[in-house]
Amino acid sequence: MRRTLALMLAVPVALLLVAPAPGAPEAEVATRPGAAGADGVTTTTTAAAPITVDEGTSAHEGRDDADVVEGSGAVDAAASENVADGSALPEDSGEPPVETTFLVAPLPDEGGVGGTGPVWRYTVEVEPSLDVDPSALAAEVRAALHDPRSWARERTMQQVADPSRARIRVVLATPETVDELCGRVGLDTAGIYSCWNGRFALLNAWRWENGADGFADLTTYRTYLVNHEVGHGLGLGHVGCPGDGALAPVMMQQSKGLESCTANGWPYP
Repeated sequence: MRRTLALMLAVPVALLLVAPAPGAPEAEVATRPGAAGADGVTTTTTAAAPITVDEGTSAHEGRDDADVVEGSGAVDAAASENVADGSALPEDSGEPPVETTFLVAPLPDEGGVGGTGPVWRYTVEVEPSLDVDPSALAAEVRAALHDPRSWARERTMQQVADPSRARIRVVLATPETVDELCGRVGLDTAGIYSCWNGRFALLNAWRWENGADGFADLTTYRTYLVNHEVGHGLGLGHVGCPGDGALAPVMMQQSKGLESCTANGWPYP
């Protein structure tokens, strides 16, 4: 009797110990013809100060959880452009951290905060080897995120200059760096894709410069790319084309193709 009771008590404890952690990855896929994401960041000493970051940074670091009331676990889930929805990702790639220096865009004189609602802080950063001005990049990112048609409709999007305060770090990087940082969480970006790796919304520089098929202009594609990857950071997954001729939802994998939808860069067009 005592032995039977001990076994009955042990089983629930064992189940608790092996229960998987929540948070499955999301995926957004781009294709080579006409892609989006080339980084052209100018390394200017006056516009931005170089910051050395540990690429093994935990997804939990730098949160201001008191300000965030949605997207629980969003920074722990990863999303790549060529990984199927719902596929499991390793918690750690098993590789040692690699130090990479990014240039963090300074705050603008005005317009660094947009929208109303729960506060989501983000940085805008550039890999130094890219011929892109961090301030110019930040202006494009703010235009995408602070517009009433964007996530700022129901949230306060606040740019910060300190990565330790940012919930989301928007980084324009070379394809090689994107591949490395996305690969650390098991995502294969193949030199042409972007991803959300649980901490960084990594924008592939090649895509930034080339866009994707079906987009009439590069501005629309860049708006889409920023809003899509940041959307993953907010905890959102993929959706499909709702119907012939409809605007593509921003969380649709528009880089892969538009199906019968029309290109769109806004969450709330």
